[in-house]
Formats: sequence, C-alpha cells, structure tokens
Amino acid sequence: MADKLEQSMVGTWTKSTSAACADKYPATLTFSTGTYRGMRGEGQGMVWWDAGIYRLEDSNTLVVGTATDELVTYRISLKADRFEFTDSEGCVVTYRRA
Repeated sequence: MADKLEQSMVGTWTKSTSAACADKYPATLTFSTGTYRGMRGEGQGMVWWDAGIYRLEDSNTLVVGTATDELVTYRISLKADRFEFTDSEGCVVTYRRA
C-alpha cells in the first residue's frame, strides 16, 4: 500500500501557506519515489526540508528526512492536488500540486 501512496506524492508541489511559522519549509518541493528535494523561495533562508528520503507509512502519516538527517513524523491530509501537514509546533502548512 505504501508504494501506491508514495506514487500519489510524486511530482512538484508549491507551498500555499504564507504564515510566518511556515517559513522554514521550502517554497517548492519535488517528490520522486522515496526521495524529495526542497527549493527555497526568493529571500528564504535555510529550509527544514532540504533534500532526503520520505515515506508514507499510511494515508495520514508522512516521515521525512530533514536538514539534520532526523526522521520526523507528520500527520498529513493528502488529496490529488494538495497536501497539508501540521508540525510539532502546531503550524499548519499546505502545498498544492504545481
């Protein structure tokens, strides 16, 4: 089941959240099978999701390798053209398929 879920993440996504708490997440994400790459937006500093591995453990759980190589688990909502997650600080971040 995870393979089918991961295929639904494959592609390029653009952050639509403008809240200050979301500044540490990249402006654009590109997911391939099992790996991802984050791209900073103009004027954006270090991003927490820079590049690494990811996996969908189930339809509501995303594990991401962060900039420090720590594997962090997020609760997500994944639709065909958008995904949203809440981080450990309560920041809700939304990405839309590019």
